[in-house]
Amino acid sequence: MTPGDAIDVVERTPDAVDLFLFSASSWLIHRIHYDEPFTTGHDGHPGLLVHGPLQGMYMVQAAQRSLGTGARLLSVSYRHKAPAYLGDSLRCGGTVTSVEGSSVDVELWIEKEDGTVTTTGIARFET
Repeated sequence: MTPGDAIDVVERTPDAVDLFLFSASSWLIHRIHYDEPFTTGHDGHPGLLVHGPLQGMYMVQAAQRSLGTGARLLSVSYRHKAPAYLGDSLRCGGTVTSVEGSSVDVELWIEKEDGTVTTTGIARFET
């Protein structure tokens, strides 16, 4: 890969089981990720929220898919721009920004079907 190359866009649509299992496995136990009556009634959201760290994982997986199974994540940082809710189809993609030896930097993003960007980030891989 060279700077400017796009990584393959991967679409993810997390379901209620994905949110529950991610909550349980990561000990992120806030009810907004698995308790819809609480989320809509108490917090006023239109539905269950997709975890920020789950979206971060989706971005890293999209990059690794394009870079190959041997790509090893060295660092990642990301920022959430807008909420994603249960049922949203999330498109994960990015662009290679730097290649230095075996080190590859990728600028990453997630957007919903309506084009709203929910999360952006950058990851460095060793290939």
